Amino acid sequence: MVAPDAPHSIGDHDRIDDANDISPIGYHSNDAEWQRTWWHRKDNVYHGLEESITMLLDVWNSGNFIGILGFSQGSRLAHIITVIHRITNGSAFRGLEFVVHVSGYGDCPLPDNLSLYLRNRWGTLSNVESENELIDIPNLHVMGEQDKLVIPLSSLALTTFYKNPVKYTHPGGHHVPVKAGDVQKYLQFFRDLKPRTYSHDNLAECCHPDLEHEQAQIDEVAALSQIFPTEFKLLSEANILDHEDPTDYSQDGRTYRHPIRYSILLRPAEDNDQDQKLWPPKDIHLCIEYSRDYPDSTPNIKLIHDMNYLEFSMQQSDALISVVRMSMEEELGMPCVMGAIYAARDFLDSGRLAASNILAEHVENLGEPRAVNVDEEVVNGNDYGSTILRSSSARRKAECNEQGLEIAELMLHSSQCNAAGDDTSIGKGGFWKYTVGLIGKPSAGKSTFFNAATGFARQRGAGKEHDLAEGGATMAPHPFTTIDPNVGFCLVPAPYGACPEDGGGADVLSKNGLVLGSTHGRDSKGRRLLSVCLKDVAGLVPGAYKGRGKGNKFLDDLTDADVLVHVVDSSGLSDAEGNMIASDEMSNETNHPLTDLAWVRNELVEWVFTNVASKWDSVVRRGRDKLVGMFSGYKQSQRFVMNIFSAVETYVKEKEGRDLFDNLEVWDEGDLHRLVSAFLAVRFPMTLALNKSDLQSSAKFIADIEANLPIYGAYSGTGSAMVLNSPVLVFPVHDMLTYEPLPGMTQYAISDSSLPNVGMVSCLGHVGGIAPSQWDATKHIYTQFLAKSNAKPSLRDVLQMKPGSTVEDVFLGLKWMGALEGEFVRAEGAMNIGDKPRLVSKGDVIGKHNRILRVMTTKRKVWQSS
Repeated sequence: MVAPDAPHSIGDHDRIDDANDISPIGYHSNDAEWQRTWWHRKDNVYHGLEESITMLLDVWNSGNFIGILGFSQGSRLAHIITVIHRITNGSAFRGLEFVVHVSGYGDCPLPDNLSLYLRNRWGTLSNVESENELIDIPNLHVMGEQDKLVIPLSSLALTTFYKNPVKYTHPGGHHVPVKAGDVQKYLQFFRDLKPRTYSHDNLAECCHPDLEHEQAQIDEVAALSQIFPTEFKLLSEANILDHEDPTDYSQDGRTYRHPIRYSILLRPAEDNDQDQKLWPPKDIHLCIEYSRDYPDSTPNIKLIHDMNYLEFSMQQSDALISVVRMSMEEELGMPCVMGAIYAARDFLDSGRLAASNILAEHVENLGEPRAVNVDEEVVNGNDYGSTILRSSSARRKAECNEQGLEIAELMLHSSQCNAAGDDTSIGKGGFWKYTVGLIGKPSAGKSTFFNAATGFARQRGAGKEHDLAEGGATMAPHPFTTIDPNVGFCLVPAPYGACPEDGGGADVLSKNGLVLGSTHGRDSKGRRLLSVCLKDVAGLVPGAYKGRGKGNKFLDDLTDADVLVHVVDSSGLSDAEGNMIASDEMSNETNHPLTDLAWVRNELVEWVFTNVASKWDSVVRRGRDKLVGMFSGYKQSQRFVMNIFSAVETYVKEKEGRDLFDNLEVWDEGDLHRLVSAFLAVRFPMTLALNKSDLQSSAKFIADIEANLPIYGAYSGTGSAMVLNSPVLVFPVHDMLTYEPLPGMTQYAISDSSLPNVGMVSCLGHVGGIAPSQWDATKHIYTQFLAKSNAKPSLRDVLQMKPGSTVEDVFLGLKWMGALEGEFVRAEGAMNIGDKPRLVSKGDVIGKHNRILRVMTTKRKVWQSS
C-alpha cells in the first residue's frame, strides 16, 4: 500500500479562497505550510486538481496497483479518478479493480475544470456527469454516524453514482475506523470481490489493436526511431528479434506488447541554436501511449520531466499539452506524433511558453477557466506568413507548377510502364482499402454520380455496419447539398494485365474444363470488377483553402483518397460556385469547364502550399526531415515522399544545376510550388467525369478538354481511375492446378457488404456483364452451393495489396479475414494460368510474377482437415 502526499500546501489558501471547500481541511493553523491538500477550491473550480491527478497517474503507472482508498477530500479525489477511468474506457488508471470511500461525499457537482483537463490529456469530450451510466467497479462506502463534517446523507449521495454499492456505517465520527469489527468489514468486502486478474497478457489482449491499426502503429514507431534516434525511447515491453540490430523497431526487428508506449525528448539532441531562455531549464519528454484504434483516435499523452512548479508551472504544462493535442486532432486518422513533436518544438522555439503563464494568470483573474488557443491569443495578428520563404512572381509560380506536373507525369508513366503489380518503389505493404475521391464545384453532379455508382451497396444495408451512405447522398439543384462526406462501395474494372485471365489466360482454363470465377462479377468486356470505396465530399469553391465555402474541411476529407475523379459540368451553364448562369438556349453566357479545371487544381495546390509555407521558418531550421514529415502527414509513407523529393531534386539539378534540398534557406515560393505540384499529382492522380454531356452546349467544351489533355493534373477523360494508381492484385487459391478458391473465403464471397445486390446484378446482365460466382440467378441470393454445377470457380477471389507487400502480408491478411489459421509454413506462387508453381518465401515481395498464391500453414481449419 502506498499513501502519496498531496502536492499542495494548505498554506497557499491566501492565494485562492478555499472557504467554500466542503473538505475538512479548510482551516488555519501554525502548521498549515506542512499540511497538504489535493486542491484549492474556488466556487466549483478545483485549482490544482490537474497536478494532483497527474502526480497520482505517475505513481499508479510506476507500480502494480489494483485499488484506491480515499478518506474525506481523498475520497472525493478517488471518485473523480473512477469517473476518469470510466470515461477513458480504462486507459487511465489501467487495472483499477475496486475503490473504498471513507467519509466520501457526492452531493455536489463534479469540478468545472475537469472537462478541460480530460480534453487536454485524453482528448475526451464525453459528458462527465453522465448520471445514467453508473460506475461499474466494486465499491465500499464507509460513513460515521457521528460525522459532523461529512454527514452520512452526503456519503449516501455518493453511492448513487455506483452499481451495487456496499455500505457500512460505524458509530464514530470523521475518521477511518480501524477497530477489529471495522477491519472485518473491510476484509469481507475484499473476500467478496470477484477475481479479476489483470496480468500483462490480459491487458495486452484487451488493448491489442486489429491488424490494420497494429501495422500503422508499428510503422510509426519504426519511423520515429529513425527520425529521432537519440531522442526516442521505447517504454513498453518488446521482444528483440534482430539482435544484430537492436535499433530496428520495425515488425521484423521486434514483437510488441500492446499498448505501445514510448517517449521522445522535445529538445533536439543536436540543435545548439536554440535560445535557452525560451525553453524550460531541464529536458521534457513527450510520452505517447497508443489507444487501441490509433491512428483513428488520438493517443494518450503526458509530459515527463523532473522540474518543480517554479521551473515549469502547471499553466505552462497545460499550454504545451494543448498545443500537442490540437496538432494531433488536426491529423486524426493518420500518424500524428511527428507533427505533434514539431508543433511542440515550434511552440517552445517561439517563446510562447513564457507568454502562456501570463495569459493563464489573466484568464484566472477573470475567474473563468477555458481552453486557451495559444497561437491565437499570444501572437496577435499572426497570419502564419514566413519571414524566410522568398516571394515569387505569378509567372514564376505558374511555371514551377507546370514543372511539377511534368515531373509527376514522368513518375506516373514510369510506374505504369512496369508490369502490372511489379512496382515496389512506393510505400509499405499490407491490405489496401482503395478509395476514390469525388471532387468538383457545387452542383457539378458529384452526388448524382455517387448514388448511381454506389446504389447497390446501400441497398444491401451496408451503412450501419461500415459507416457507408445508407439511403443515398442528398441531391438538389443548389450548391452545398452535400455537407459531410458520403462514403460507399462501388465497382471498377481491374486494370488490363493485372489479372491472370488477361491475354488468353481464360482460354487455358476453358480448355481444361475449368470455370473462371469472380467475387464481384465482370463487366460487358469481361473485365474483373473490383470493390473500392467511393467518397463524395462537399463542393469546392474558389478560395476554399482560405476557408471559403466548406473550406479546409472539404480538403481534409480528401486525405483518404488514393485517386480523384473530378466531376465536371461540361455544359458550362453554372459558375464557379455552382449557381446557374444560363439555360441551354442561352449558351452564349457560359463558363468554360477548362476554367473550372484550373481553379480546382489551384485550390489543391494552395491548400498544401499554405500549410507548408506557414511552417517554413521551422523547415529551414530543422531541414529536410521536417519537410518530409509535413508531406508524410497527407497519409503517405516517408518512402513515398522521398521518392517524389528525389525526382524533383533530379529535375532541378538537370534544369538549373543546383542542389535543391541542401539549401532550403534560399527557396522561393516557386520552388515550393514545384514540389507541392509534383507531390499532389502523384499523391492524387486525377481523371475526369464529364457530366451533363447530353446538353447542346457541352459538345464544343468536351472537344476542347479532350484536345488539351493532360491538363491541370487530369490525365484522362475516360477509363478507370485505378489505372493511374494501381494496387497489386493477389489471387489466393487452395489448389495450384484447378485454382479453386480457399474454402475459408466462401463467407466473404456470399455475405460481404460490398457485393452487388439483385438490382446491380440485373444491370450487369442487361449490359452483357457476368454475375458474381456465388450468385443464384433463380433465387436471387448469394449461396454457398450452386445447383447448376459442381465445378468450383477458378481464381474467384482477389486481394488488393499495397505496392511493396510481401507474401507474409498476404498470409496475415488471410488470417485476419478468417480464411487461414496457424503459422506460416510455406507458399508457392505463379504468374500465369498453367505456369508451374514455384516456392516463395514469406519475405518475397508480391508482384505480377507470383500473383497466384497458395499459402500453407501449421494449424488447419475444418475445411483444411478434410
